[in-house]
Amino acid sequence: MADVSGRPMLWHVMNRVKQARKVEKLVLATTTEKADDPVAEFCAATDITCYRGSEMDVLDRFYKAAKENLGHTVVRITSDCPLIDPDVIDRVVTEFQESGSDYAANCIRYTYPDGLDVEVFSFEALEKAWREAKKPNEREHVTPYIRFSNKFTVFSVEHNEDLTEYRWTVDESADLEFVRKVYAYFAPRTDFRLNDILKLLREKPELSVINAGIVMNEGYYVNIYQYAKAGRATKLDVSKSEQYFKRAEKVIPGCTQTFSKGYTQHIKGISPLFLERGKGCRVCDVDGNEYIDYIQGLLPNILGYASDEVNQAVSEQIALGHSFSLPHRLEVELSERLVELIPCAEMVRFGKNGSDATSGAIRAARAFTGRDRIACCGYHGWQDWYIGSTQRNLGVPESVRSLTHPFHYNDLSALHKLLEKYSGEFAAVIMEPVNFFEPKSGYLEGVKELTHKNGALLIFDEICVGFHLGLGGAQKKFGVVPDLACFGKAMGNGFPISCIVGRRDVMKCFEEIFYSFTFAGEVASMAAAVKVLDILEHSNALMQIEANGRRLQDGFNVMARKAGLSDRLKCIGYPAWNLVQFLDEEGKDNLLLRTLFQQEVTKRGVLIISTHNLTAAHDENTVERTLEVYACVLKTLVGWLSDKDLSKYLEGPVIQPIFRAR
Repeated sequence: MADVSGRPMLWHVMNRVKQARKVEKLVLATTTEKADDPVAEFCAATDITCYRGSEMDVLDRFYKAAKENLGHTVVRITSDCPLIDPDVIDRVVTEFQESGSDYAANCIRYTYPDGLDVEVFSFEALEKAWREAKKPNEREHVTPYIRFSNKFTVFSVEHNEDLTEYRWTVDESADLEFVRKVYAYFAPRTDFRLNDILKLLREKPELSVINAGIVMNEGYYVNIYQYAKAGRATKLDVSKSEQYFKRAEKVIPGCTQTFSKGYTQHIKGISPLFLERGKGCRVCDVDGNEYIDYIQGLLPNILGYASDEVNQAVSEQIALGHSFSLPHRLEVELSERLVELIPCAEMVRFGKNGSDATSGAIRAARAFTGRDRIACCGYHGWQDWYIGSTQRNLGVPESVRSLTHPFHYNDLSALHKLLEKYSGEFAAVIMEPVNFFEPKSGYLEGVKELTHKNGALLIFDEICVGFHLGLGGAQKKFGVVPDLACFGKAMGNGFPISCIVGRRDVMKCFEEIFYSFTFAGEVASMAAAVKVLDILEHSNALMQIEANGRRLQDGFNVMARKAGLSDRLKCIGYPAWNLVQFLDEEGKDNLLLRTLFQQEVTKRGVLIISTHNLTAAHDENTVERTLEVYACVLKTLVGWLSDKDLSKYLEGPVIQPIFRAR
């Protein structure tokens, strides 16, 4: 009932909905609570049909309002959306009718501004949800059962531009201030539309700052936390994992081929140690337990495990051979694709692992410049030139270790001092252009300027972020083009392939340096990479990853704040690849807290180390289930953290770090 441009906000919502051509009848569903009497009085005064029902069982209220007043198709608009667009309503209704689905909405995958949400569904779907939905959050939020139960056909309506940076709903006082200013600008008009508001905000960007930083759908995440149950989960049977571990101890040093996949990164006796199969975003261990997997092979599976399309492309190629005696045409075709997509790419060389690519780039930089020293920032693989600069330097000669110099991210002065200290000696600056922290304004540009000023080459290691932040990588996202760049992981959706791309004059060094191995031209993985690029380029997979990653990240942070743990647990980084920080009271890493969190989520069927490596297979339902698990665990940790002896809740050894790279 708040005043907006001389009328109650609710009046504006109703007025704008009435302008939709596809809406035949308007019903306002409110509660029987005395506090909502003014709403009912408003309806009576403006000749709007009003239904009054349950305060907390909104699904019941909505169903009975629809049953009493509406036909076979129901459009749901929430009353905190005073900028709702009639044209958007009409579009969603049309898409619902043409798709033949049970439910269509423009908020399944967010592309519209928050506050333009439209949901359309059949009365039959609503009635089925009303009969079957049991969870409190399914009753309080009307449509979760329809969206997540897998019993209905669901259709996503999307804008051709990502407009999720805009917040036009009203939950906080800052939101109301923003809406009032928008209405004041257009007054006395009330028929302005989405594009009119966008034009205004692009001319006056300061308006969007008014309510920036408020989390979309915060109330929904709070609701998930509110109904979660605390308590220690039941331990899963991992006896076969333990048996395989005992066998591995006899024949495999460290019991794993990759440190980050080893038993030290999980809770022995609680977590699975060996997996059997995977499909999409889920895996099964050797004991038959199923998990939602956020490790995803350490980032390669951008489409999820066992993508049918990728596997089909590989199968077709394998039937024709995959390790040939001469170069294969796919080497040319894939190289041409990469040159088209990646800003710095003029020529391409392939490898199998990220370490192949970064080490090849370093060798080329040294050959091109005639210099030896390397400045590095981030994680760059297992080869001597890099790993010698870390705590894991056993077996690396001091003469090699002394040539690589780490520097801190987002600290331009540190790099400047380093380059000045060994002026004229650096062959390259190699860095992850972004990890879990966004580069400060001008930072990457400054790194490039300093690097070139000192006669060195700039190499972007995009093994981790490449393709997750867009097909052109971080260099395209941030508009800073390096001399060389390294890509891998997501490139083959789990098939082993990496590449070095860059300036033609530098890449020509590969004709002279020794960068050559038997399986560099293995074309089954190239067939996989071509198909991955096809899918990423011609589908909404990347946008879907972004949307669901944002839901997961926002939900985690909202629930951590609700639990009073926002100083101890934080989810930072980008939606597609984000990190959960586990901190002590002084803000330092707390491995005990991380172990307890991992212990409890694993027992509830979520597999994670500390990052969420999102894939296109992590759909809305999966994120919903994950947040329900996290809510239970966060509630459990609240109780445990009040105990001085937190370690007594451990059911296995504390996780041990490999080393710190970022």
